[in-house]
Amino acid sequence: MTISRATALVAISCLALGACRFPGIPGLSGAKAPSGQVVANVGDKEITLRELEVELAGVNTPDAKTRKAAEQQALQMVVARTILADEARKEQLDKTPDFALQQERTIDGLLVQTLQAKLANAVPPPSDEEAQRFIADHPDIFAQRKIFVVDTIRMARPTDPNLIKGLEPLKTLPQVEDFLTANHIEHGRTSGNIDAVGADPKLVDQIVKLPPNEVFLYPANGVLLVNQIRETHIVPFEGDQATKYALAVLKRQRTQEAVARQLHQFVETAAKTVRYNDAYKPATPPAAPAPKPAA
Repeated sequence: MTISRATALVAISCLALGACRFPGIPGLSGAKAPSGQVVANVGDKEITLRELEVELAGVNTPDAKTRKAAEQQALQMVVARTILADEARKEQLDKTPDFALQQERTIDGLLVQTLQAKLANAVPPPSDEEAQRFIADHPDIFAQRKIFVVDTIRMARPTDPNLIKGLEPLKTLPQVEDFLTANHIEHGRTSGNIDAVGADPKLVDQIVKLPPNEVFLYPANGVLLVNQIRETHIVPFEGDQATKYALAVLKRQRTQEAVARQLHQFVETAAKTVRYNDAYKPATPPAAPAPKPAA
């Protein structure tokens, strides 16, 4: 289940207090229990089944008992959040200037996410013929699927671009370690596998073109990995599972490209109407060089 930071804080607070259940609202014990599409009442506010389903986004289990437990947990979170939000309103925290700015920022962010989802849903799925062509064009993922056994140096992703530039010409892991030590950058050594199935196809293409024993960098989950291939195993990936995987990769690639392209078009078109304070005008991009006359 995806839980927002605010919701997580509510859950933690409830656990700390040992009270994450809300069997009833004081003073309303004799009121009629909600029914139908209303799953709970918090004061005058109705919590609907749709709200609960949104809270449960990402939970997908065929087990009825597990699903019911997840529903109960999600509902208690919604109830707790509603109670605490009502308390904040009583203290008029929703009237502060900072809250108004944060509210607008949050709404804009949600609208962008909703727009992205709408654009993504409009992208047509790839065909089986496209999947088979993708499989044929990427033998290192399928017929000759590579599993690379790698030695890795792991570090926090540097914020200084000069450090990245300093790593680029290095060819061996000892050279990388010496560079990191000289620049007082914390790092550690580990080993593992990079499976071509699950990796970015562009990364796989780059890895197989590397000279023997040459190191390569790539970011992952907020860290920077410097890898050197120790050995490579070939484990073919074929059949229906391979086709399903190819369809999923193509769908993801096509969706990302289509959404990014359309969002860029929206921004580029509307940006022409934006007026800036002179002190905050963005820098004018350099003019493109004039084409050379034909000989």
